[in-house]
Amino acid sequence: MHRIHSLDYLKLGLAVLVAFAHTYWLQTNMTPRLFMIGNGLMRVMVPTFCIAAGYFLYSAVARGKGVKWLWRVLALYLFWMAVYFPFWLDQIHGVASLIKELVWGYFHLWFMAGILVAGALVLILRALGRALAPAYEYRILLGTAAVCALIGVTLQYMALSGVAQIGVKKFLNGVFMCFPFVTIGYLCGRRVARLGIEGLPPRWLVLSLTIGGFGLLMIEAWLVQARWTDAVMLDIPASSYVAAPALFIVTLGTRLPAPPIRLDPISAGIYFMHVLALHLAHALGFTHLLDLMLFAVGLPTLVALLLQRLPIPGFGKPEHRHHEHRHDTAQP
Repeated sequence: MHRIHSLDYLKLGLAVLVAFAHTYWLQTNMTPRLFMIGNGLMRVMVPTFCIAAGYFLYSAVARGKGVKWLWRVLALYLFWMAVYFPFWLDQIHGVASLIKELVWGYFHLWFMAGILVAGALVLILRALGRALAPAYEYRILLGTAAVCALIGVTLQYMALSGVAQIGVKKFLNGVFMCFPFVTIGYLCGRRVARLGIEGLPPRWLVLSLTIGGFGLLMIEAWLVQARWTDAVMLDIPASSYVAAPALFIVTLGTRLPAPPIRLDPISAGIYFMHVLALHLAHALGFTHLLDLMLFAVGLPTLVALLLQRLPIPGFGKPEHRHHEHRHDTAQP
């Protein structure tokens, strides 16, 4: 699988948006229009990351390295949980609370925990399908993902409506949020591996679905704030199941020139380090949006650029450009 530069640009852009979201500028300046952006358009970010992870999971599975992919995600997750340990130390009151924190993940690292669970589910269902009904392997996977997606969106709207007291972690997790989108990416990777980029839906169709999906995200967000005020959060818009796959596929089919520097360590650095950078910014007294973004994006970018000069796996220089076929499989 050759390197797809358009995905590098996409992941970098989405990582910057994640950093922006965590400045909480939108929440402190909330209006119905900003709600349509923060709880509408920007809700395409995590699903798209999940689809990208699933896409490259298929590549790993096809090479017989699916389990290795899981171990790599686990190692990344545990490493960054250790880095952020001082920030979640006060949540630990015994073995049970420690296990709970490791299962759910600290703040933004819930995504890595979710990807780990989602990837494991894909591999387990794949193995079960091959053992029990080989002809229906992918239908079993897709059907299970569809059920999980429906449950996740339903639980969220039950929580919003007050029908039941449901905590956000009950639906914003690896099973009901990450797994369906990882499955979409996995099946997309399978199709491209079999038929090439030409096997993707027509470009006019995916462009239309992308634009339409973005419109649906904003409409859904507007309806939510109109019904339940702009104080609520819309974590899994139903329309993200249109917008995110369409955005990923249209990006996949777009040819862009190779960047002058590697972008994947920068997007990964922004994702993993932006929370640390924001803590530092607040500790130094910076509160303006521009200052916060300079810390959240600029500092991790600088660190990533420095690390690229060192022989560190995932950052360093031993890799040659023509061997650079492996994208980051989990993080931005």
